Amino acid sequence: MGYHDLTETAKLSPPVDTSQPYDITRVAGKTILITGGAVGLGAALARHWAAHGAHLIIGDINDTAGEQLVADLRTQHRQGSHHYFHCDVTDWDAQVALFKAAARASPHGGIDVVVANAGINLPTANHRFENPLADPSDPDAPPRPDTRIIDINVTAAMHTAHLALFWLPRNGPGKMSPGPRGSSPPSSPRDRCLLLVGSVAGVLPFVGQVQYTASKHAITGLFRALRGSAWTHGVRTTLLCPYFVSGSNMLPTAVEAAFLAGGAGGASIKDVVDAATRLVADDSIVGRALLVGPRVADAEEGQSGGEGRHSNKDGDPGQETKVTASIWDCYAEDYKDSETFIWRWVSMLNAVEKAKGVVGLVTDLVAILFRRN
Repeated sequence: MGYHDLTETAKLSPPVDTSQPYDITRVAGKTILITGGAVGLGAALARHWAAHGAHLIIGDINDTAGEQLVADLRTQHRQGSHHYFHCDVTDWDAQVALFKAAARASPHGGIDVVVANAGINLPTANHRFENPLADPSDPDAPPRPDTRIIDINVTAAMHTAHLALFWLPRNGPGKMSPGPRGSSPPSSPRDRCLLLVGSVAGVLPFVGQVQYTASKHAITGLFRALRGSAWTHGVRTTLLCPYFVSGSNMLPTAVEAAFLAGGAGGASIKDVVDAATRLVADDSIVGRALLVGPRVADAEEGQSGGEGRHSNKDGDPGQETKVTASIWDCYAEDYKDSETFIWRWVSMLNAVEKAKGVVGLVTDLVAILFRRN
C-alpha cells in the first residue's frame, strides 16, 4: 500500500491525551445545536454546557421534554440564550428550518457547534430483520423490513452533517484557517465543530442488532472520510463512541444486569458527557474520536494519573498503584498509512486550498491598488 502519512496534510491533531485536563470555560459563549437533545445524552450535554455559559439550541420531537428542558435552562442559567424547536430529523425541511431558527436565535447570529445526536435503536426491528417470516399475503417473500433505524441514525445524521458544513462557515472567521500553513489566523475567530455521536457498535459488531450496528458503522465511516476534507471549510470533525451507558434507556434494567453483570459494567453518563465536553471545549482537537467505556485498569500502569473523572489513581496503601481510565482516543492511526488514491486526493485538496489563498491574496492586492488610484 505504501506509507503515506496524511495527518498533517488533512490538518488532524495528535491523539488526544485524556489524562490531561482541558479548559471547560471555553464552551462559554458558543452557540451549540443538538439534534435529539430533549432527553437522554442530549439533555445531559445541554445541561452541562449551559452551566458553563454556552447557548443551547435543542431540536427534537418530544415537545414536552424539550420545552421543559429549555425552561429549566433559562431559569438556572440566565446568562445564556436557550431555545427549543420542534424538529423531526427524518424531515429534511424540518432540519433546514431548525438550522435557520438556530442562527436567528444565536446571540452572535451563527452556530459554533453542531451535535448530530439524534438516534434510536429498535431491538424488535433488528430481530425481525435477521429472522424474516413470510408475508401473509405472499408466502414467497417477507414483508418490507422496518428501516427507521437507518432513516434516523444514518440518513438524518447525514442531513445534519450536510447542513453543518453549510452553516458552520457562516458564523464568522474560523479558528482553522483553510489557507497555507503558517498563514496568519483570522481576527476574532470562532469555532466550527461538528460532533458526530456514534457508538461502540460503530467500532465493534453488536451481534443480534444488525441494523443498529450497520447504522453506527456508517457514522464511523462518515467521520473517517469527512475528517479528511472538512478542514477545507474550516470545520473540525470529531466523533463520540459511547459503550452501553449504565442507568440510561439504552438497555432495560434486567437486560443490563444479565449481560453486563460480572464484567466491567457499563459506561458512566458523567464520563460520556466529559468526553463530549472535551471534544467541544478544546478547539485544538481536529479529526479525533473518543471511545467511552467502563472504568478499567489502563494497560500502561504507573503513568501519571492526571486530573478528572476519566483518569485517577486507585489502590490500597502498600499495593502497586494502577491508573484507571474510561475514555480512549480511537482510530488514531488510520490516516498515518493511507493508500495511494486517498493520499493523492487529499494532497490535491491541500493544493487547491493553497491556490485559493494565493488567488484571494492577489485579488485583494489588486482591489487595494485600484482603490488607491
